[in-house]
Amino acid sequence: MPGTIAATVIMKARKKIAWHFLSAGATTAATATAFERPATRLGGEEFDRMLAFGALEKTEDGRYWLHRRRYADYRKESLARVLGYLALAGFAAAGAIALG
Repeated sequence: MPGTIAATVIMKARKKIAWHFLSAGATTAATATAFERPATRLGGEEFDRMLAFGALEKTEDGRYWLHRRRYADYRKESLARVLGYLALAGFAAAGAIALG
């Protein structure tokens, strides 16, 4: 259950970050906008992951923009990671029941 809550919080942080850029039209370097790293731990970590992945790009003057294609790839990779965790949890539960 705690993993599910964390995944939900991370997903909300990702959507909030993406919405900031999409609503501002900041989807190219020319339309980049100012953005402060989220103050929450999970929000800040998600921002850092998006930046490292290339879903967010930083301009020379410190503004950011959302790279839409890389963001779509990032979302797919994040979904695969969550599904992997759920599969592991399912196998662990099935093993516990079998040994039970």
